[in-house]
Amino acid sequence: MKKMKTLGTYQVAFTYIGALVGAGFASGQELLKFFTVFGRNGIIGAGLSGVLFGLFGLLLMKVIVREKIENYGHLLCYLFGRRLAFFVEGVLVFFLLSSLAIMLVAGGSLFRQLWASPFWLGFLLTTVVVCLALWVGLEGVLWLNTALVPGLVLLSLVVALGGLPDRAGAVTTSAKLNLVGDHWFLATCLYVSYNFILGLVILSSLGHTAENGGRKGVLLGGIVLGLLAAVISFSLFKQPFPVVSQALPLLVLAYQVHPLLGWAYSFVLWAAILTTALSISFGLLKRLEQLLALPRWGAILLLFIPTFPFLYWSFPQMVVIIYPLIGYSGFVFLLLILGKTLSPQGFLRRKR
Repeated sequence: MKKMKTLGTYQVAFTYIGALVGAGFASGQELLKFFTVFGRNGIIGAGLSGVLFGLFGLLLMKVIVREKIENYGHLLCYLFGRRLAFFVEGVLVFFLLSSLAIMLVAGGSLFRQLWASPFWLGFLLTTVVVCLALWVGLEGVLWLNTALVPGLVLLSLVVALGGLPDRAGAVTTSAKLNLVGDHWFLATCLYVSYNFILGLVILSSLGHTAENGGRKGVLLGGIVLGLLAAVISFSLFKQPFPVVSQALPLLVLAYQVHPLLGWAYSFVLWAAILTTALSISFGLLKRLEQLLALPRWGAILLLFIPTFPFLYWSFPQMVVIIYPLIGYSGFVFLLLILGKTLSPQGFLRRKR
């Protein structure tokens, strides 16, 4: 029993990290725009984001276990009430489908840029791998994350630490953040907010696994993610402008450390895309199966059809427009989770 709980802790931690670490994080572009541009304060913000992910994940997990929540639909009803939840879910579904499309487009872009393959091949292969894991169900989601995320974390650390320049006085970068503002704390809160929406979807879909080491798992996942974000942000802060000005700065850094490391890290980027796409699509699938009496293959097909029109969008265009909007919307979720867990009513309900 103890071994199963320990396994559950690690599976939840890796699944939580996998939901939060997408193509933007693994490429370094996301951390560059949200943290590195603010210098040392931004690095502090990166570490703080991990603490916030862990704390909000713990509060959410308490709600999930206490209310026996099985999918994000149940969670929305609990947070907003049944009437308002209907409208909130409509907005959330749009954001989730958009985020899923972003990951699939990123998969196509990765294959085209790194391996000179057709865009459609990368898009299709990413979709197929995610669909196969969805077909297996929750175990497929947990085990795919458990298989991919440790390597993702380890190689990211190797690249960040191995790429630290030997000389002092490296040039840092400066840039303006779209829809974010110019203060490191606001950027940190926005980063946590929009990423937590994706974490919320997968955590609310864990079912019995949430009780099996789920609370320790989200705390562990948040701490690991915060440390990783801080180390990578520090490494990018020390890089010269020719590195940080690239579309995939961490990949460029990996090739500078060693060509084999660069080749390996290109697969880390794809792994990050897969884990995030899987977390989003599994949450949507659980909700769709509750609403419609469809066989699993039919539900999966219905889930991915709305992503096809996004084939004509560019990855940077989607990130700049959609992610900040998700972030500002996510503040509402964070405040409600705080209110439902820390209010006197929530405390008394927990004690019963």
